[in-house]
Amino acid sequence: MAKTAKKNKVLELKAQLKEKKLCSLYVFYGDEEYLKEYYIKKIEALIPDAGLPEYNRIVISGRADYSEYDDVWESMPMMTDKRLVVIRDSNIFTTRRSGDIKPPDDEQKEFWQSKFKRIAEDTVIIFCEKNVDARSALFKAASKAGFAVDFAYLSLPDLRAWIVRRVMKAGKKIDTNTADYLVSVIDPGLATLENELDKLINYCGEIVYRGDIDKVVSKALSVTVFGITEGIMEGNADKALGVLSEMKTQKQSVFGILYLIYSNVEKMLHLKMAGASSRNDAVSILGGSPWAAARYLDGARGFSMQELVHMVRRIPEIDYEIKSGRVTDWQALEDYVMEALEMRLKSRGGTVNG
Repeated sequence: MAKTAKKNKVLELKAQLKEKKLCSLYVFYGDEEYLKEYYIKKIEALIPDAGLPEYNRIVISGRADYSEYDDVWESMPMMTDKRLVVIRDSNIFTTRRSGDIKPPDDEQKEFWQSKFKRIAEDTVIIFCEKNVDARSALFKAASKAGFAVDFAYLSLPDLRAWIVRRVMKAGKKIDTNTADYLVSVIDPGLATLENELDKLINYCGEIVYRGDIDKVVSKALSVTVFGITEGIMEGNADKALGVLSEMKTQKQSVFGILYLIYSNVEKMLHLKMAGASSRNDAVSILGGSPWAAARYLDGARGFSMQELVHMVRRIPEIDYEIKSGRVTDWQALEDYVMEALEMRLKSRGGTVNG
């Protein structure tokens, strides 16, 4: 239901742009930066700047002095009917402090409440935000005064359709399974997808194959880390430690790697406990790409319940050992991988390869 509501908001925004009937206030938020920027450009195209962008195209990035906000709110367009104001990462719709991000105080909330009640018809204001609490009073006030759109990452069917359209536009072909595989090996977000598709289209022939993806696409860190898990499952020390060594050379964060290993193994354990027996079972339990679900299902089949439980439990312990200074971070991670490989050896009653 919530996903449908979000999609309807985007469709409603498209209708506004098609009919050239803009709201005076927009709040764009959510994970998909590509779509936020895309629709800002679409709105910008409907508001001529009359050759005076310093008056009719105003951008404020980060939390500004409130006198600056006040000046922007009260000024008028120059030599044109409308002007565009884009306010980026104001963080006024947050409710909790996080690092340098501070929620507005009572005086600032009162300031914005009054501004949202009085927006000039000759101005279009867009808040483009990364941090939003949709329960906050200011967010509700802004939504009531204007139009808020949550640009979440696209669903797999939408991404698949997007890929197929882009490849067809380039005069080439890609089947849906290959499109799904591409989604499963890259970081989320259309900006990443567009960049990797450009590389693929320039590299491949008339048809995009999975092998093309493996050769030219920059794979997500989570996928690279999965190679460690696969190496452990196969009892292949060279593979597991080789991936680890490469990541050490790249100066990757040990804590980031530990988190991803934990996430991988926890998903396998979830599938094991649920008795998943097919890719469809795995997709229904985990969601996401069928290719990713299949990777986790293979892992769930390859490890025993005892191994998965042990691997999950050890990571918080290792995190504590590193932070308490008992062991260095890379040494702890390498010891964890070797420990898992030794456990694999015992469970298989054979030898660790490599």
